[in-house]
Amino acid sequence: MPILHGQFRPRTSWTRNCRSLSGAHTPRSLWRLPAYTVAGTEKVAAISRVHRRSIHIDCIERNAADDQGGGGMARYKAGLFLDNVFPLKISAFDIRPYLMLRNQEAMQKKVACLLPEELPHGAVVSNIEPHRRDGGSIVYFTFMAAQEHGTATAMAQKVVEKVDAHLATRKGRKWYDVGRIRALEVRGVPFTEDIVRQLPSKRVKVEFQGPDVGVEEMYKEFREFGRIEDITQQPSSSKDTPHWAEVHFTKLRGATSARNCVHGDVVGTTKLRVLYVKEDREHVVLQWLKEHSKFTIPLAAAALIAAIYAVFDPIREFFVENKITHRFDLSQLPLVGNVRRAAILNLLRRDTGPKEEVEAWSGLADQSARLSSILDEPPESFVIVTGPHGAGKTRVVEQATAHKKYRVVIDAGKLGAEHSELEQMTTLARQLGWWPVFNSIIGITNAIDLMVTATTGSNAGISATPASQVRKILDTLALVLSNIRRDRLRHADAQNARKESHGAAGHGYAGPMHTVSPADIPVIVLENLMDKELKFTPEILDWAASVIEAGLAHCIVTTSNISGYHDIQRAQPHSTASLLSLDDASPMEAVTLLQQQLVPVGPGHAITAGARINKGAAAEEDHRGVGAVSEDSIATAAKTLGGRLEDLQLFVQKVKAGESAAAALEDIIQRSITEVRKHAFADDAEVGQNEHTWTPEQFWYLLTELAMHEDVEYDRMRNSALFAGKDDALLGLAEAQLITMVYNNDRPSRIRAGRPVYYAAFTRIVKDPGFSSSMTVKMNNKFISLETAKIHKAEEELALLNVFRASVDSHAALTSAMAMIAASRESSGYAKRSSSSWRQNNKAKDDFSLHPEAFIAQAADAGGGSARVDDAQTASSRSWLGWLFGRSSRNQQSAMAQGGSGSAADAEGIYPSPQRPSAIAGIPYELQGRVQFLLQSIHASQLKIDRWDRECRARAECLASL
Repeated sequence: MPILHGQFRPRTSWTRNCRSLSGAHTPRSLWRLPAYTVAGTEKVAAISRVHRRSIHIDCIERNAADDQGGGGMARYKAGLFLDNVFPLKISAFDIRPYLMLRNQEAMQKKVACLLPEELPHGAVVSNIEPHRRDGGSIVYFTFMAAQEHGTATAMAQKVVEKVDAHLATRKGRKWYDVGRIRALEVRGVPFTEDIVRQLPSKRVKVEFQGPDVGVEEMYKEFREFGRIEDITQQPSSSKDTPHWAEVHFTKLRGATSARNCVHGDVVGTTKLRVLYVKEDREHVVLQWLKEHSKFTIPLAAAALIAAIYAVFDPIREFFVENKITHRFDLSQLPLVGNVRRAAILNLLRRDTGPKEEVEAWSGLADQSARLSSILDEPPESFVIVTGPHGAGKTRVVEQATAHKKYRVVIDAGKLGAEHSELEQMTTLARQLGWWPVFNSIIGITNAIDLMVTATTGSNAGISATPASQVRKILDTLALVLSNIRRDRLRHADAQNARKESHGAAGHGYAGPMHTVSPADIPVIVLENLMDKELKFTPEILDWAASVIEAGLAHCIVTTSNISGYHDIQRAQPHSTASLLSLDDASPMEAVTLLQQQLVPVGPGHAITAGARINKGAAAEEDHRGVGAVSEDSIATAAKTLGGRLEDLQLFVQKVKAGESAAAALEDIIQRSITEVRKHAFADDAEVGQNEHTWTPEQFWYLLTELAMHEDVEYDRMRNSALFAGKDDALLGLAEAQLITMVYNNDRPSRIRAGRPVYYAAFTRIVKDPGFSSSMTVKMNNKFISLETAKIHKAEEELALLNVFRASVDSHAALTSAMAMIAASRESSGYAKRSSSSWRQNNKAKDDFSLHPEAFIAQAADAGGGSARVDDAQTASSRSWLGWLFGRSSRNQQSAMAQGGSGSAADAEGIYPSPQRPSAIAGIPYELQGRVQFLLQSIHASQLKIDRWDRECRARAECLASL
């Protein structure tokens, strides 16, 4: 079929020189069109005119003589853009452009080497502008041509084609791009700039300075520089000016070429301005990860946790081990340690002479020796060192562990001082050297777990809590202890092997023992563990028990709360903990301690050189001939301060600082009074870390008892009316260090003051008339309210029994019954004798009228009229227990069996035989005993209320007189 004019046909073959069908050389712009060619040279020229715009030329010089004759010559300037000369700068972190020549002159020389030696029409290169960011360079050249625009444009185009053909013949590839270097005509006026943030992108924004340019014209303008993915025009609804369009190239080189060649070109009457569009590059993998969050979030969390375990756990083990072994601690070096110690002493201006340390008394030395002997054995169980505050627990532990190489101290007191669990965990990590600590990882893991639960519906189980972090810290410490034990065993085996080799030579060594020396066994000290409530205490105890059972280390627990012994024992139920109890020193030991520190060594010598003692006190003491402090002052101080080591040291420091003994002792007592009032009678619900589980009335009652007696019975105080059989208040006072409980047979037996000096403080507080009167009024009002509640309860029971019917004689019957019981008690004298028999050492209390069992026997034997019966069954119902529960009391049955009257207690002489009161008229015989008992309780409570009310009025008058 013949090819008609204007038809297209598929191109059958291409040659490197791009020959046409007729054999003529076709411009390179034609074979960049789609894979079709046009039949006929006229059509080829038409397509060339459609897809190719003219190059921009400027006339820079005219010949004046030729202008007068017409048709003269002129000098023109044009430009071409060499693409793919340098690597593109695709990001701010792209270092490829910096690997090329950074010198401007060197880059110009490199571009000049790419050009042919001779250019057509006598063109000469005038300037080379390297554009390193865009990966190319603009070459400006000048040439002579006739003063006709069409002729000059054609000559400039021939120069560009010649350069492009020369570059096509170059061989070799570049390391930064596989494409060849192209020569493109510059159609506009390039905008040369070096803005840092203006990086090349595949999208270019074309602004129109004039009428809008359509998509077809835009395609014709930009297609030559590379394949176009899309052309987007400004929406018609947008009011932005100037109007614009975006051209999206498939390759970055096409966008850079268009930016340098088209900027400033004029299409019709519209001037084009080309700018890069900053595009958000999103990797395909990242986009997939974002779209599949159900899988990526758990994987990312697992990867994060794995990275933390893989990277940071060995670092933490290193720091924990260094904390224990001090292997890389510079302060342990002799030179560094001496220099630092000298610098600190010089800074603080301390005396570097021999210090007069306070020597511990014999009790501490014995306990320290016992603890050392326990530590010399393999670990078997906990070692508990208990005692009041200031009894020397820390000193005993330090002396016993002084020869140990590896010592770990966990101060639970500092942990309990923190406000939140996260701060407690951080403090524990700091004490053990566990670093680095990421507190934010807890919130991150919890948030990730919450997101996974919300997206997948199942819990990922990656959330972290402070308790889990504490367990992780303790596990790291256990791992370090295991490594230390393994290293020491390996070292011991090596030594034993050497000794064995020597023994084979005749030294008689039996072989390796595979044991660790006692000095190499680590010691874990848990200070003040049970003194304050700590949430992590069970975790710490369980971990310590596992360490002991594994034989990794000894564990010493120091506490002032002996009640925590049971919690420690529950952590290791199969072994019995070793208990070391410390107490205050005896008065003689306290006097000896003060004499060693304060009594001069000879006549006329001061206590310490340079001590500034009050002149008046010194003159008075010298007049007595004893020295700075008299024996009487020392005895008084020892009696007041007791054997509490910290109080004695404070007294010694004050006296050595220049205070008199009386002033120093008075200051300590006043401080104690302030502490007691602050912690016990403060209005705040919480003082420090100790919650108020007691009321001021309860502590005032206990304070008055301790002011009169050195100690009081725990059970009597616990079962008193104010404490009502509960021990919460007493335990809270012990935790606040206001009282001390003395244990016997693993249970509280007696109560003492928290510190010996508190006895003097309690006495001062009780003797304060204003404060004592006000607190006594409050306590009596509390007693009155309690007894009033008892009366109401008894009246309610009487109302339920309905024994006093609503009649004229009901009030008279009740009044006569009360009077009859009171007269019977006074005439028999039983109450006074029974009170002395079963309530010893309680003279201040008002006694009940009759003991219940004695009153039961009396009521059973009381008779008159129908109340007397002789058979055993009726007699058994006369006792109070028989009336209520339908059975006779044991004492009444034994008395009837013996043929006599009265109870077994009467026979033993415990209860004397009281007189027989008459029965209350109008009350059934079965209710006589219970009713009389209730009436007796009401009467006794009323007497107490009257007595407390009189005391309150007297105290109120005392307060009014102040």
